[in-house]
Amino acid sequence: MNDDLRAINELKLVCIDMINRAKSGSPGICLDMAPMMYTLFTKILNVYPNNPNFFNRDRVILSSSRIAPLYYAMLHMAGFPIAKEDLMNFKRCKSITPGIPDYNATLGVDASTGFAGDGVGIAIGLMMAKRYLNALIRRDDDIKNDVLTYSTFCFCSDADILSGTALEAFQFAVAQNLKQLVFIYDFNNIGADGERPELRFESTIKKFQAMGMYVDGLKDFFNVKELVRILDKAKNSGKPALIVIKNVIGADSFNAGKNILHDGPLSYDDTENLRKKYNSILAPFEISKDSKIHVQTQLNERSKKYYNRWNDQFNKVKTRMDSNVRAIINMLQTNTNNIPFDSSNYRINDGYRESLLESNYKIMNIVASKSSMFLGGSAGDALTTRTTLDSGEAQTPMLPLARNIRFGPREKLMGNVLNGMSLTGLRVFGSTKLCYFNEFSSTVRMSALMNLPVIYVFTHDSLYDCEDGPARIPCEQLASLRAIPNLTVYRPADINEVMGTWESVMQNNKPVAIVISKNNIPKLPGSNSKEVAKGAYIIKREQQNLHGIIIATGSEVVSALQIAFDLSVKGLDIRVVSMPSVELFKAMGEQYRQSILPPGVKTIVMEAGSKLGWQEFVSDNRYILSIDDFAYCGITIEVLQAMNYDYESLKLKVESLLKTT
Repeated sequence: MNDDLRAINELKLVCIDMINRAKSGSPGICLDMAPMMYTLFTKILNVYPNNPNFFNRDRVILSSSRIAPLYYAMLHMAGFPIAKEDLMNFKRCKSITPGIPDYNATLGVDASTGFAGDGVGIAIGLMMAKRYLNALIRRDDDIKNDVLTYSTFCFCSDADILSGTALEAFQFAVAQNLKQLVFIYDFNNIGADGERPELRFESTIKKFQAMGMYVDGLKDFFNVKELVRILDKAKNSGKPALIVIKNVIGADSFNAGKNILHDGPLSYDDTENLRKKYNSILAPFEISKDSKIHVQTQLNERSKKYYNRWNDQFNKVKTRMDSNVRAIINMLQTNTNNIPFDSSNYRINDGYRESLLESNYKIMNIVASKSSMFLGGSAGDALTTRTTLDSGEAQTPMLPLARNIRFGPREKLMGNVLNGMSLTGLRVFGSTKLCYFNEFSSTVRMSALMNLPVIYVFTHDSLYDCEDGPARIPCEQLASLRAIPNLTVYRPADINEVMGTWESVMQNNKPVAIVISKNNIPKLPGSNSKEVAKGAYIIKREQQNLHGIIIATGSEVVSALQIAFDLSVKGLDIRVVSMPSVELFKAMGEQYRQSILPPGVKTIVMEAGSKLGWQEFVSDNRYILSIDDFAYCGITIEVLQAMNYDYESLKLKVESLLKTT
């Protein structure tokens, strides 16, 4: 038995041990894809176990989570900081080998795995970022060659290829003509529920060739030399590449080719069958010293040269005095990209009044003027969301420095690509109408899960935009956004609060959602950009005796202020609290929170969305003036009246609640 085959067989057996111990996992893909994973690491991949996070490493994205045990075992064999005990703890609580790969848990994992097809978009985002950063460095320092040379390899399964998420991502990769981007497809035609007759090897190849990708198919998947050849050709094809490997699921198992190998441990007899077939005398979870040396020698000899050569080039770039290049270098080294924006530098005339979309557009472009590492796009809505950066040019292979990315009406593609770009340290944004949040809520959730500082700008935020009917009028989306852990949601009320929102966002590397009204809104008396960072503040204080408090967000703050003024004539002294961010307010100390919302005072919440999440601020649900139903299509004032959410209805409700004992 040659050294390559021995190491591949040991890799397979460790994966089976992991799955058997966890009593969960996919032995089929681990047996299928071990030759490819081994070949990639030992013959092709430029990664450096001594510095797992060095920036110019090749990236490996696992769009299929079922390949996780194989990947962990390969990292262990290659010398990454994954011990035998970690492999034994596969799928155990708080282990560094979770069932689904987690970016924050495991060194060597380049992105968390989301739903089917998500990894394809993340891989594309990594290469979009690479192209953009290379163009920036060349522009600012007159460097002829690319400084960043990494490739990205993405493992896909049938579920990825069948998903619309992946299909739209592949189309986008072709349109952007991304190079050194290789997708490795385990074509075994077996899902958890059996065969997938809709997939055919030859037609799959033809389909992706017709799409414009470089495609190569392979049936002799145990031939390491052939795997090297096909990987090298795909990497250097000059196009996004797809390698289709026609596998038999669970090769060498008693149940090879059957869906039983899609999930679940192997039987004792089947495991022993594999050990005999592979001539193994090793104990479970053991890898021979010879195999480790064989793997690590190949990987380290190649990758150390790559690592040292790139560091030399990188150090030369760092000696340049151009401030833009220094900023890029610092961002790449620290993976932090805080953009300076101080709202106190801007004064707004008292007579200012315009659509909050327009205010947000102006401030976004001020932020963009301060850093070339800020870019993004929209899901086909740039004209209506007003999120185009000033040049207006769209990023293409011919215009790699353009900072507007046109994703088309593909929200999930947008979210996945932004996550990939954010993994490099770029500050990126994506915009769409709030009603479309449901289209890609899972990718927003992945931003929060990986703690990536992606900025989501959601516009047309309530039933004030009713002309298109209930399908386009958000009601539950704000509550859904606020329910996502580690996501900060901002709903500013006027231009001052929009400025404060962007100042807060730029000072923190955290995932955020900024929810913007399309309404024409004046500069509000008492609004304060600096207070946004506290989440809530008193925008109108009571005169003498505090009879009640109205908490409002966004454009409802305008109504709350007017109601407080009108009811003061009737002897009601009302405090108005603007709460642009519930999460930031709840993170403040108790002393501050009670200074804004003192206990025992009647408190009313006013927000044109679901009441979910507001219950902790009121004594009972009657005090939440919300919208908990689908609205109607029509003229805004008529719809507001039909929903009992016009100004007069709101004022009567507030008055009645405050006068009720």
